[in-house]
This record gives sequence, structure tokens and C-alpha cells, in this order.
Amino acid sequence: MSFLIIANPVIGEPTKLLGITTEEYGGNQYLVLEFNGPDIEYVTTERLSPPTLQIGLGNVNWDRGDYKKRLNLAPLVEYSVKVPVAWDLTSVTNRVDVRLNFSERPAFTVELKTNLPEAPRNIMVIKWPTPDRQQVEKPSIDPYQPIKPALVSINFKNADIVDVLRLITTQHGMNLVLGDEITGEVTLKLKDVSLEKAMNTILSVSGYSWFMEDDIVIVKVKEQQLQMGGELDTHIFRLSFLNASAVLPAISAVFSAQGSAVELSSTGQDLNDLIMVTDIPSNFELIEKIIRTLDKENQQINISVKFIETTLKKDETLGINWAVRVDTSLALGLGQLVNNSGNKVSLATLAPSTVSALLQVLASDAETRLLQEPQITTFNNSPATITVGTTIPVLVPQAEGSMFGSQPYTYQDQNVNVNLQVLPRINENDLITMSIQASVQAITGYVGVERRPIVSSRSTDTNVMVRNGETLIIGGLIFDQDDSTIDKLPYLGDLPFFGRFFKSDGKSKSQNELLIFITPTIISS
Repeated sequence: MSFLIIANPVIGEPTKLLGITTEEYGGNQYLVLEFNGPDIEYVTTERLSPPTLQIGLGNVNWDRGDYKKRLNLAPLVEYSVKVPVAWDLTSVTNRVDVRLNFSERPAFTVELKTNLPEAPRNIMVIKWPTPDRQQVEKPSIDPYQPIKPALVSINFKNADIVDVLRLITTQHGMNLVLGDEITGEVTLKLKDVSLEKAMNTILSVSGYSWFMEDDIVIVKVKEQQLQMGGELDTHIFRLSFLNASAVLPAISAVFSAQGSAVELSSTGQDLNDLIMVTDIPSNFELIEKIIRTLDKENQQINISVKFIETTLKKDETLGINWAVRVDTSLALGLGQLVNNSGNKVSLATLAPSTVSALLQVLASDAETRLLQEPQITTFNNSPATITVGTTIPVLVPQAEGSMFGSQPYTYQDQNVNVNLQVLPRINENDLITMSIQASVQAITGYVGVERRPIVSSRSTDTNVMVRNGETLIIGGLIFDQDDSTIDKLPYLGDLPFFGRFFKSDGKSKSQNELLIFITPTIISS
């Protein structure tokens, strides 16, 4: 029985067959062919006895040579890849034959999917239902290998492994291909075991593996066979807490030369919560261990921030004089803030009781005001950013005046912000390390007839460690401000020309200090 299906006419260079994987999930079994492009022709041919599906791929290259793999995926017992030889040796066939041998005929479907939105983008999927395991008998010998279902009895002592293999294959009418690297001696005694089990036993203890190609037994070092493109499995891991991009670098470090991974999303959104890994079977235990170690619930940290601005008194040119403003016991708790000798940023770590007392003192000062009190919650080792500020419309002249000589003006927005970025990290013994970047802008005066604001900036970058629930205070962010005042008599001060005799202009200078209170608190799971 034959079926002919032709899709995507041949265009340009031949498409490359990248690899073949098998999967089983959702009550179905799959064999997936992956290509590097969508231009593929294929013809399917089915035989009922023995149950066989052959797929002839046109306009396709396979650069790994003829290959056959036996599987424990009943009813699929093996698949093979063969590149036909052209009768005219000067021509290139650009054809690959993929053959699937079944122990019993399944109800399979063949579907070509190209230009998918996510990798792998071009695949052919052969799908059939998973059979009832209790009704499937696993053959002791693959019926589609040219191995006779005979029993073997062997008794060797310190025999050359090459001589043993030659004897077995000769007695059973098989051809043998060995590389120069196949050496060593074996001692074994086997009685009435299958030929397949005998071959597996002899070769596995010596670090070798074998596979069949037509009537030829090929023996290779295990790692060499893997490099030929076979012995690959594909597993899909679901992540509960992390994005796949966070796990991929760690597992990629332990991949074999053929290992690869693809990020997937179960919802179609930007968050990739699945990762599909293809690698040699022996590597999956380590890969899964790494994924389960990393994919754990991350602790969260609440960061409470207070921005408080206070006007410095005349004798506080170097910052707040805490020794004068607060009592002696509270001043001792302020540490470096009290000892700050100069116009520089200073830090202090305070216990909750000390913070509460300090806030009461500041609240009683008429020249102190709370600007903002934001809170934000972030994950451990994840940055949190807080921005507070205002937008001021500034009157600015346009580039060209009007034809009557007047200068047109327009308004432009100018932002005056306080930016705070905190990267917290939970340590042992209830300690929290914080990397802090703070940038503060303030209007310190005005210039020009348009009274454009003068914006001054201060910034700090520091790393500190505090206990859970303690408060870090950043001080020393001082700004000089020029204030202009106009005193005038009502009505008279507004008279044209004569009004200047009834009003006076005054200028004064003041200093303001911004205090930033940062309190990190670990949120219990």
C-alpha cells in the first residue's frame, strides 16, 4: 500500500535533516524529524507484513550517513535512515529514506509542520496511539535485525575480544566491522542466552556498543557511536517558579556535544515555563537534578522607603546637627549620622524602636515634611526600582521670532525626580545585603526672565548589610536653594511705572537636606 504526498515544491538549496527524536506523552507516541527549512518533498509507503512505514524525503540532505536505532517504544521497534546511492556517481540524489519498523501495525498519521512560531520551526511528526502495555510483548530479539533467534552458550577465559566477536558472528552468518580501537580481553561463561544478550554482555563490560546495518554488525566505542548522531532522547521539563532562560545556562554547561535545549511556553505568552532538552540518556539524571535544585520558590522582600526633607538651621551648614535636635540617648543610636563632618553622604542603621523615636522628633519640626512613602515587594536577588518626582512646565523661547519682532514662547516639561534602586540579597542569620543606587534632583533656584528652574543633582552608590526589619538612613544629600520674595502694598504695588516705589524685592538662601529611610523586611513563605 502506498501513499504519495508532495508538499512545498523544491526551491533553492536542499533542506537539511537535523535530527530524529522520539517522545511519548498524552496517550500518544511520536517520532519527530527536524529540518532547517520548509522546502520538503516526501512520499510515504506502507507495508502490512511486516508492518513497515517508509518515508522518502526529497530535496533533503542527511550528513551522518546510514544509521539504524533500536528502541524500547513498542510497537515501534526500530527506525533507520538511509541515503540512496545514485546510479550516476556524478549526480547528487538529495534524497533520504526513513524507515519505521513496527511489531504490529498502529493507526499512525504523518503531518508536516513548517514555519512554526517557535523552534523547532520545521518538523515532520509521525504519531500513533500508545498501546496497552499489558498486551504488548517485548521481543527478546528485534525481529527486524538479521540476527537468528538462537541460544548461545559461551565459555572463554582471557580471550581476545576481537576473536570472540569473529567466532560468534561467523557461526551465525553475520558480517562484522571493527575499528582499530576495539581491543582487550574478556572472561565470561554464558549458557543458553539469546544472541542479542550475549553481544550486549560481551561489549558493555568492555565499554563498547554495537548496532546493525543491513547484514553487518558494527562495533564502536560508546562515545563514538553517540557522535554519529544516535542515542538521543528528548525530555520536557515544566518549571514552577523560574523562567526557562534562568535555567538554560546552568544545564547547557553539562550538555554532551549533541545536547540542546529549547524554551517553550505552555500559555503562548512571553513567560517560558517549559524547557525541552535533547541529549544522551545518561545525562538526564544530572540535568534533572540541576533543574530541580534551581527551580525553587524564591523568598520575597518588602522594601519600605520614606523620603523626608528638612530645612537646615543657620548653624547646620554641614547637615543636621542631631546632637542638638534629639536627646543624648537617641543621638547615640544615630551613629555615623551624628559624626558626619562635612557635606558628604552618611549612613546609619537603626533598630525599629530608634526609627520610631526619630520620626516623632522629625514630625514635630515645622521645617520638616514627608515627601513620599512608597513600598515595593521584590524577589530575593531581584532589583526593585522606585521613582518619585514631579514634572514642571518650563517656558522657553522658540527658535525664530515673529515678523513683528516679538519672541514666541512655548512650554516644555522638565522632570525633577528622586530615583532609588535596591538589589536585596538574603543572607544567613536573618541578615540582608543591599546594593543601593540613589539619585536625587532638586530645584535650587531660577534664572532668566522666564524663571527657568535650576536643577541640582546628587547621587550615591553603596553596599550595606542590615538585619531583617532594621532601617538604613541615608543622609547628607544637601541642596542650597535661592529664594526670591516680593513685598508690596496692595493695589499700589501693581500701578504702572509708580508701582516700583511701593514694593521691594528680597533674596534669601536656605539649605535643605533629604533623608532616605529604607527598611527591608523578609516576607515569610
